[in-house]
Amino acid sequence: MVPWWRQGLLAAAVNWLGFAIVLITLCAAVGANFITDFDPNQANPVDRFFEWGQEGHFLGTDQLGRDTFTRLLYGARLVWIVGLIVSLLSMTLGGILGSLAGYIGGRVDGLVGRISDGVLAFPPLLLALVLSAIIGPSTRTAIIALSIVYTPLVIRVTRSAVLGERHLSYVSASRGLGNSEARTLVRHILPNVVGSLFVVGSVVVSRAIIVEASLSFLGAGTQPPNPNWGVMIADARELIFSRPSQLVLPSIVLSVTILSLNLVSDALADRIDPRYSSRRGEIR
Repeated sequence: MVPWWRQGLLAAAVNWLGFAIVLITLCAAVGANFITDFDPNQANPVDRFFEWGQEGHFLGTDQLGRDTFTRLLYGARLVWIVGLIVSLLSMTLGGILGSLAGYIGGRVDGLVGRISDGVLAFPPLLLALVLSAIIGPSTRTAIIALSIVYTPLVIRVTRSAVLGERHLSYVSASRGLGNSEARTLVRHILPNVVGSLFVVGSVVVSRAIIVEASLSFLGAGTQPPNPNWGVMIADARELIFSRPSQLVLPSIVLSVTILSLNLVSDALADRIDPRYSSRRGEIR
């Protein structure tokens, strides 16, 4: 049996590895222009299917002669933009509605709850596909659809956190001092639940990235020739036996990024939620 302190060291090492990978992908997304000189959308049939390292192409080229490494870098930029915008929009709208539902209760809570339940009744990918079909496939459509899909998740988490705070003594003290209900909610309750918002926001980022890649793979998200990991996987389906690296590379990058984000989310939850603070002591 592994000693408790070794389990703690292993968990910390895994969390730091996930954080490092997330940081690397972020830096690659931001600095793609400085890392590579190739145009991600510039097709050159003469250079198609170059091997790794051939004529300056670090990971070779695809069936249209585009640099694979460059498309992976710019794909990272696109998925991070989608993930962060979706998370920000979901946290903003879901935080407002969840706070009002949890603090006011009554009919407001019932109305917000029924709307959230209605949205959550559909699988995220299916609902995003329907919205993309109605609005039209594009990156902007994917952002709008995913923001609608994941707002109810934020609403539930925020509502639960506010419900746990509104009956505490400091809330009663704030009311006793003559503060309005709005001031009590904004100045006293929300600062104590913002940690839960950041945790669920990090979860939304990872889910938005994987669903957006799925939408792009199905042709309902980012459209070719824009660099996107889902688009790259879709384009390489016919090359699975002749050029498997064209399919495997974006799949690995996408999987590792999602796994790293999940590790960071778990570590963030451990740090913020006090219920996790004594876990190593219990193991001991």
